[in-house]
Parts: sequence; structure tokens; C-alpha cells
Amino acid sequence: MGTICTDSQSACARPMGTIHSRGFASILKRLGWQVIAWMIMREEKRLSRIALSELTDDQLADIGVTPKEARREAARPFWN
Repeated sequence: MGTICTDSQSACARPMGTIHSRGFASILKRLGWQVIAWMIMREEKRLSRIALSELTDDQLADIGVTPKEARREAARPFWN
């Protein structure tokens, strides 16, 4: 048999699942933002690799990268 709650502010007065659903919603929200941040970071890497692949040999020499290194970096998949 359960307890009888007389205080309207107590956890007994709240509907079932209210406490847990708030925690679950915040976890989902945080996970959603982490996924968005991961996607943004990967897109930035992808764009920088595209820009690297479009540089001339002289421009690569200016930044201290060989053409071979630039090709290898540009060929990497976005998740690396």
C-alpha cells in the first residue's frame, strides 16, 4: 500500500513520469546539440580540405605543406 501525501508540493502530488521525463528531455536536448556541433565541425573540416586541394604548389610551399601531403589530407574522409 502506498503512502498518502498531504503536501501539494511533494513528489506524490506530481503526475507519474514528470520527474523522469524532464531528465530524459534534457538528455535528448544535450545529445541533439552535440550531434549538431559534431556535424558543424565535420563540415568545416570538409571545406578546409577542399580549399587545401585547390591551392597551387607555390601557395602550398608558402604554408609549408608539400603537394603530396596536401593530396593525402584532401583525400581523407570527412569522419577522420
